[in-house]
This record gives sequence, structure tokens and C-alpha cells, in this order.
Amino acid sequence: MQIKCPHCQTTLSLGTPKAGRYKPTCKKCNEPFLLTVSQDLPPKVRVRKPQQKTSSSAKQSSANQSSAHRSASHRPAEAASQSARRGSQRDAKPDESIDQSNLTRPVIDPNRTRGGSSSDGVQQTGLPQDSRDPAASIANGDLRSSSKSAESEAADRNAQESANMPARLGGYRLIRLLGRGAMGAVYQAKQVSLDRDVALKTIRGRLTSSPASLARFTREAYAAAQLTHHNVVQIYDFGEDNGQHYFSMEWVRGGSLADLVREKGRVAPKLAATYILQAARGLQFAHRNGMVHRDVKPANLLLADDGVVKVADLGLVKIPDQVDPDPVSEGALLSGLQSGTQVTMQGTAVGTPAYMAPEQSADSSSVDHRADIYSLGCSLFYLLAGQSPFLGDEPADVLQQHASASPPDLTAVNARVPDKLARVVARSMAKRPSERYASLAEMIDDLQAFLGVELTVGFSPTNEQADRWESLASAYAKTQRMARLTSPLLLGLTIVMLMLTLAMPFSSFSMILLPPALLIATCLTVIVIGGMTGHHPVADHLRRWLETLSIFEMLVWGVAAIALTFVTVMMGLWLGAIIGLIVGVGLGTAYHFAVLATAEQAGRTPLDNAKRFIRDLRIEGIEENSLRDFAARFAGPSWQTAFEAVFGYEAMAGIRSRLAADQAFTGPTKADSVRDRLCRYLADKIKAKREAEDRRKLARLEQQSLVSQGVSNKQAEEQAWQVAAAVMEGVQKVVDSSSGDERVQAEAKRQRIKAMLADARSGKYKRPRDRHASWKLALSGYTRMLLGCMLLTVFAFAVQASGVVDEALIASARQGDLHLQDLPLDATTDVLGVRTSVWSVGIAGLLLCMSAFVSGWRMSPFAAVATIVILFGPALAIPSLAIAGSVTILPWMIAVVIAMVIYLPGVIYGEEAER
Repeated sequence: MQIKCPHCQTTLSLGTPKAGRYKPTCKKCNEPFLLTVSQDLPPKVRVRKPQQKTSSSAKQSSANQSSAHRSASHRPAEAASQSARRGSQRDAKPDESIDQSNLTRPVIDPNRTRGGSSSDGVQQTGLPQDSRDPAASIANGDLRSSSKSAESEAADRNAQESANMPARLGGYRLIRLLGRGAMGAVYQAKQVSLDRDVALKTIRGRLTSSPASLARFTREAYAAAQLTHHNVVQIYDFGEDNGQHYFSMEWVRGGSLADLVREKGRVAPKLAATYILQAARGLQFAHRNGMVHRDVKPANLLLADDGVVKVADLGLVKIPDQVDPDPVSEGALLSGLQSGTQVTMQGTAVGTPAYMAPEQSADSSSVDHRADIYSLGCSLFYLLAGQSPFLGDEPADVLQQHASASPPDLTAVNARVPDKLARVVARSMAKRPSERYASLAEMIDDLQAFLGVELTVGFSPTNEQADRWESLASAYAKTQRMARLTSPLLLGLTIVMLMLTLAMPFSSFSMILLPPALLIATCLTVIVIGGMTGHHPVADHLRRWLETLSIFEMLVWGVAAIALTFVTVMMGLWLGAIIGLIVGVGLGTAYHFAVLATAEQAGRTPLDNAKRFIRDLRIEGIEENSLRDFAARFAGPSWQTAFEAVFGYEAMAGIRSRLAADQAFTGPTKADSVRDRLCRYLADKIKAKREAEDRRKLARLEQQSLVSQGVSNKQAEEQAWQVAAAVMEGVQKVVDSSSGDERVQAEAKRQRIKAMLADARSGKYKRPRDRHASWKLALSGYTRMLLGCMLLTVFAFAVQASGVVDEALIASARQGDLHLQDLPLDATTDVLGVRTSVWSVGIAGLLLCMSAFVSGWRMSPFAAVATIVILFGPALAIPSLAIAGSVTILPWMIAVVIAMVIYLPGVIYGEEAER
């Protein structure tokens, strides 16, 4: 970067400065001048003469700051030497009146540090970021910086960012700022609906001003969000709130491997190999799905509390070779929101210099998976040596060493590193890509061989390991015997309440709602308290389902609640409902604390021992799927209890379905409990809702991109929908791993996505849109719910208007002496000009409300016929039926029985068709 001295017009060479305001001195005329660098991409630079002020005090202050900066830091040798070399930097807001003619674009993102820790490099660890960003690099000694330290600048900038932090974004409540990069800030946030911590990354700057770039970036992030692996940080969601685009990601409780080295120094060789082995497995999964990370470094390898290493920022990287019609100047291609991310340009470098492959510094947009192998080798070197392979005053110096210098002898730096592991590092860090490991599978094999792990046929535990795990699992299962009675007790309670409901009208009609209210309140209380005190599968699924509800759907459920409450009060049934709710809440609370909480307390110690045992096996290098398979097969008959406690319900449900098809496994695999059925039902609903919402958001961004390129709005809408469908279909297809070569698999997936996107834009790719969505919505369960509530309301008014409820009945209801035989069952009212039974209206409304829980529109025709039969059955010549001479079954009662028979196939067909 070239600038001119405003005094003597001498051309001066400037390195890669950070945004801020500086007061350097010209080497030729020895006069100070002001240098301002904006935070824009590309940065805007302004050079001007300082105001006429005495500079002696400023010089003295600068000297004092530099002296204090050099003496105050007590860091590891690498970071300390870096900060001493870099000088200091003044923190100030960029001048808004910058000379537009003096623009330049840096090759290396100044937010990326030589040591590999960027401003958001540990964004998911929940730890304060130790900012060691370099100050402005002044090339060849032509400029001498006299500004504040980079640490002060970062602290002031983060303080300002925190002060401007919004309270909420979408469904997330922002807690604190973790860091900020070139493209946005990173926050710790709370997802309100699910009550879970997430890492929230915001997108701003040049990317948001380009609809085409933002659409492509979102496509890439969505594709990465479909990658679910134990060693990859999961992307949860993406969205926009008042023009602010954001992504939410998994919150990993722990720290990064960079934090580990800074706090404890070098990592033991076996442990370092285990950590890198886990990272390699996560990266291998990404490579097989056509993704290259391009910023692998210790700060992006997060170590969770349970010993799992997760690759961070993989979710927001570039998928190579995607077709993009965006005519961005200079061939700009998106790289994603990696730590210190910037917009990638053809022929430029993106990454962290200390861990960047030689070919990546020339053109990061064309690198393949072998660049990640090189960076992973550098990360392993860092863990073993306590420092990165190459050190230098400038990023360019470090990149030059990566390109031409031989790395230090690892065994000379750390004599405890075995030769076998040193050879793994050396091969992965070969200068030429062809001399490195051809794939991560080869590197994984060598790391496993070093650790003594053989995974050719899965994990083969020793007798001691198998016996130990079975003993731990059995010990925990014994403490959960009472908790395992939840399903049988629920079934028994349901049967009892159903029988009481059927018998209640003959003893006290006003108490008819007591049994169902008691049952519902008991179940909801157990679920709510369980969700508040821990991870309850049903509570978690209910939260996710509630999160997917639209405003219209919430209004429907609100109307239903109001209507049912109104009918309950009008019919005089409110006393039984209230008593049932109170007793149910008490019974559910008592059951939770007497049974579930007691079992949890009793199982705490054996569960901690079981988790510790699994963690030790994980640290030994056992692959996660093999580890879980071992935990299921060797835990004994009650394997599901211990497995769910250690790995979670979702993992247990997944491996249970896989083991059900394994004839060699003799343990229980049935998933027919009420809890399992309800979780599957809600999971299906959640999946369908999220896919529809993701398709809508992708299509909306794609449509904006096409409109910005001159495509008509109508044509852009159709083409955008097809592109969104192509992206979703392409990325969700499972990668064929039969070849075992991630290069082949990655290329196949890249080419498939590339072809699908090209066909979608050209019109060759066609996926039929649902042209009947409007009338399907009209026939959906929400319409049935509203019609049912309307009939129930009509029923309540009809009961009052027809005199069915008189003073005698009200007095009997208040005393609890109202019986079924006291009710005038032959009372009638007018519905659409036809005389029908009052009770027919109420039962028709109740059945319509219940039918709303059957998915989709297919239930509606059956419900419509059944409702007509109930309301107008007597008018359709349905006769009465006499039994034993004195008992007469009225026509409307027979119509109700016929209608319920009509409902049955609708329930079966409607639900199965939706699945």
C-alpha cells in the first residue's frame, strides 16, 4: 500500500494497517502527519497534516504508552514477542470525510492474527477473548507508529459495540459481546423459546449491501447447517430482524485448544494427537460433503467439557465451485463468516497466516481439502510445541516462510514428541499439496495407529472395558427403577380417568371435566417442571414445536382456549375443571419431587462415573459412533436408561432405530411408549415447518438478488423458488461413502449442487410448486378448530336460550347433585333453518376440535360428512331405538355413533398420508 507524505509528497510504503487513527512520522522530512484508516471493505485511507499544536507532550505520552505496553504483559513467549514487535495503535472512530480517491484493498485481513486468535476465534467457548490483534504494520521502517496499544483499541471498540448491542434479535436475547470480525459481531445469546445458549453471529457491511452476495452466503450457510457431526459445531438457524441478518450456532461450553495452550502450555503428545484426531474426523465429514474450511487453527478447535473437540466456523465457509451469477466486481467470491472473515477475491489470500497453506496465500478460492490438512498439521505442531511453526514481524514474512522455509524440528523443540507423531506433522505440513496426505482418511489412520486405536471393524473393547461399562450402566439403572415406571403409571392413570369421565355424568354431571382436567394438568406439570429443571424430551420437543407456530396458528389456539373456557363456564362445568386442574398440578408436582427428582439425586454419582468413563474412552481416540455403539451393546438389558442419560434422548432414539435392524442385537429397541410417539409426532411437525420456513427465507433472498440484477419480480419469484428447492434437495442428499475417498465424494457432491443450481437458473430444473396451498389451508386442522369453536359457542348460547339450564339445574349443579338423567336430552334448536338437538351441536363442535390434531387437509372431508350426520341426522330420517322397553336411544345419539365411525378412517388415512 502506497501513501504520500502531505508535507514533502514522498511516497511511503504502508503494510496492512488496522482501522483507526495514527500519527506517524515521515522518514525523509521527519514531519508528523495524521493517517486515518476506515473500517470499510476496502478500507478508505486519508492522509493530512496535523493541526498546529505543541507535540512534545504528545511525544512523551506516546513514549510512556509504548513503555507501559512493553512492560505490562506477562504472556506466553510467542504472544509477548509479537506484541513487543508490533508497537501500538490509537483507537479512534474513522473520519467520515475520507478522501475517496486514495483507496486500496489489503491482501491479508488485518483482523487475523499471526498467532491465530482473531476477534471472534473463540466465539462459542463462552470465554473472554484475549485480543492480541497486531497494530498497523509499517513496512520497511518507513513509518513509526505512535498510537495506543492494540489491546486498548480492541477493548474500547468492544466496549462501544457492547453499548450499542441490541436487546434482542429475532427470537434471541443478547447477553454479551464475545468479539467482532470484519463482517460482524459475535454474541452470547439466549434462544428464548428453547431456553438454550447459542453463539449469534451478525452480518453487516458490504455483504448486506449486495443482495446477490447475501443470497449466496446464505445458501452456503444453509448447506453447512445440514451437516450434523459430533466433531462439528452445529448451525441452528439463520434469519433477519429489522434489516440485521444473523446466524445462530451451537454453544460449546469449554475453551479452544488455543486457550488450552495459553493457559497450560504444551499438550502431552497422546492427548494432542487425540484432539487433532477428533478435529480431523469433523473436517473429513465436511470434505466428503464438498466443503473446505480454509481457516483451521487452534482457536477454531473447541474443546467441550465432555472431551469432544468440535471444529468451529465450518458452518460458514465457502462451498467450492458453486455457480453464482453475481457479477460482483473483481470476481469476488464469498468465503463465509470465519473468524476475521473477509470477502475473498480471485488471486488473494484468506486465512490465518500462522496456519495457512502455501498455496492458500496465493489464491484461497481455488484451494482444496489438502489446505485444511496443512493447517491441521500446523495446529498439531502448535499443541506439541507451544508455538506456531513460523514466527515473523509481518504477515507477509510468515507467509513467505510457509512457502519456502522448512519448519522447525519438532523433536528439537519438544524432545518428548515421539518420532512417529513428528512424521505425521511433517507429512501434513509438506510444502507441495501432492506430498501431503492425499486425504484426511490417511492422516486419521496414522493418528489412530499412533494411539493404538483400530477402527477397521469398529471399536473392540477389552474385557475390562466391557465389564466396567456394564457395571456402571447397571449401577445407574438401579437408581432409576421408580423413574422407569412413568409410562406404566401414566397408562394406569389414563385408564382410571377415562372410566371416571364415563361414570361421572351418572353421579355428578357438573364434575364431568374433573378427570380429564386432572389428567392433563398432571402430565403438563411433570413435563414443565422436568423441562425447567433439566432436559425433558417431551418438553424440548414442545418448545421447538411452539417456536415454529405462526401468528395465525397462535391466534387459532388462543380462540380455541377462549371458546372452551366460555363453554365450560356457560355449562356450569367450571368447578370440576378447576378442581381437576388444582389436584393435577399438585399430583404432578408431588410425583416429580418424590420420584423423578429423588431418582435423579440417587443416580448423580453413578452417572458422573459413567460419563467420566466414556470421556476417558473418547480421549483415547475412540470414534464417536463406535463409542456409542459400544455403550448400547454392553450396557445390559436396561441400556436405554444409561445411554440416554449420558448421550441424550436424540442420540438414544437414533441408535435405537439402527439397532432395531441389527439381528445380532438382542436388547430392547421398541419405541412405542407414549413419550416416544409424542416426540416422533412433534419431530415430524417441526421438520416440516422448518423446511418450509427455510425454503421461504432462501427464496426471498434469492428473489432480491435476481431483482437487483434486472430480472422482473414475477420471473424472479418463480426462479428463486426453484433455486431454493435445488439448494435444499442438493445439500440434504446423503453422501455415498462407499468409495472411501473424500475427494471423490466431495467432487461428486459439488458437481451435483453446481448442476442443480445451474439448471434451476436456466429453467431445466423444475420442482412442482404446491398450487393448491390456499385451499389446503382452508381445509386444514386450523379451519376445523375454528368451526368447532364456533359450534361450541353456538351450543353454549343455545343451552341458555332453549331453557335447558333452569334454576333447578343450576342449583343441583352448585350442590354437585346434577345427574345425567336430570338433563333434558331431547332439547332442540335451529341450525341453518333445520331443527336439531342442542346436544348434537355441542358434540359436533367437540369432535371437530379434536379432529384438528390430525395433520393436513385429508381429514376434512370425513369430518365434514360426520358433522352433517350429527347435526342433521334426525332430519335425514335416522330413527330412535328402544331398548328393554323403557330405555329409548334418541336419533341424535345414533347419529353421533355413525359419525364417529365415519371419523375413524379419516383419522387413519389423514395421518398416514401426511407421513
